Amino acid sequence: MKFVAQLTPEEKETLTEAYLHHPNARVRQRAHAILLNNRHYLVTQLRELFEVRHQTVSSWLDAWENYGLMGLYDDPRSGRPPILSESEQSQFFTYLQNDSLQTKAAIARLQEETGKEASIDTFKRVLKKMTQSAATATA
Repeated sequence: MKFVAQLTPEEKETLTEAYLHHPNARVRQRAHAILLNNRHYLVTQLRELFEVRHQTVSSWLDAWENYGLMGLYDDPRSGRPPILSESEQSQFFTYLQNDSLQTKAAIARLQEETGKEASIDTFKRVLKKMTQSAATATA
């Protein structure tokens, strides 16, 4: 039987907010598991509830005990570096907004300036990312 140390009211409030409102589903799930474990749910019950392995729940509890709130987050993962830097992505988005260029013309202009070649799919992903972040900023 494995239980986290008794949570303070501040920790309970923080975990409840994370469980209810955090944008990352994994953080919400882990916060919920910590709260339930604090209410004496067993690891086997949590395993069945969240449909994960016993070791997974155990590692969530260990991460909470060792790192606190930061233990709810995933460690950074390696990946391919982006073809275009943040400033180049912003410049591409600016070309589309301010210069009323079509997508292909904006791509050609950016590729001419930077000398970097990228697929149309790369630019579509950049555009999607930039429009999502612009929508989030206005919301």
